[in-house]
Amino acid sequence: MAIVIEKETAQPGTATYNCADGSMMTIHNLGTAIRILGPDGDDEELPAAPANQRSRYGLGVDAVVLDGREALVVKGRHPPLTCTR
Repeated sequence: MAIVIEKETAQPGTATYNCADGSMMTIHNLGTAIRILGPDGDDEELPAAPANQRSRYGLGVDAVVLDGREALVVKGRHPPLTCTR
């Protein structure tokens, strides 16, 4: 039996995610920030938080955590949303 070890997947420059609630979003990875384009045309830029890493982004009450092919999205008073690319 072979053991499969999943390597961390580098985040692409641009990726589209399908979310658990049926929505979609596109994330543009800018390195020190990400730009999120939502299905309703909203556009939001979130800086890396803390600034020296490349998987957690946030500003105020909005946050995105990128983990391999998944993104956990937290927006204000809404429950966390899991999205997959």
